[in-house]
Amino acid sequence: MTDVAGNGRQPVWLLSDFAGVLGRHQSEQNRHQMAAAANADFDTFWDAYWTERQAYDAGETSREEYWQQVVARTDTAYSPSLAATLDRLDVQSWLRPDQETLRVTEELMTAGTRLAVLSNAPLSLAAALHALPWLGAFEQVICSSEIRAAKPDPDCYLKAVDLLKTTVDAVTFIDDRETNVVGAQALGIRSVLFSDAAQLRHALLS
Repeated sequence: MTDVAGNGRQPVWLLSDFAGVLGRHQSEQNRHQMAAAANADFDTFWDAYWTERQAYDAGETSREEYWQQVVARTDTAYSPSLAATLDRLDVQSWLRPDQETLRVTEELMTAGTRLAVLSNAPLSLAAALHALPWLGAFEQVICSSEIRAAKPDPDCYLKAVDLLKTTVDAVTFIDDRETNVVGAQALGIRSVLFSDAAQLRHALLS
């Protein structure tokens, strides 16, 4: 069962998902812009995008291979320039901060918690996350494509804990996807299913 309320125990390390927690999910405008750039039916494009995404996030396919696979599932002709456009729009679509959640993580850091990110992100998005000034308080930004394992693969969490040079009992993991929370919990990592900043503050600071 996922922990949605927490017990107020301040973590030594907060290991946070990025999209849907620290950053906002893609907007509908972003999503329509990408489907339009591909000259593809909206639902068909997004079904293809997510069908092929896990392997891309895990670093198993390259940028070119991923977009070829996505486009192949639509009626659009693939080209390197189309892949470059879609990749640029894709990266940009994820880089919208959730300021309320960031304020909670700042409060945690002030109280002594160390901060890190664990994100399912392909290499192009990973590069952008490493450069984000508003993630400057996070000591490590760990991306699935760089460790070649994506949530909820157990190796993803274990590699992250290893990179933090700590143990699972010193980490609290937060994510907005239940399957990812369950995957972390199975390894003995205290985990919180994120809904909003107020819930996170209650779970970890109250």
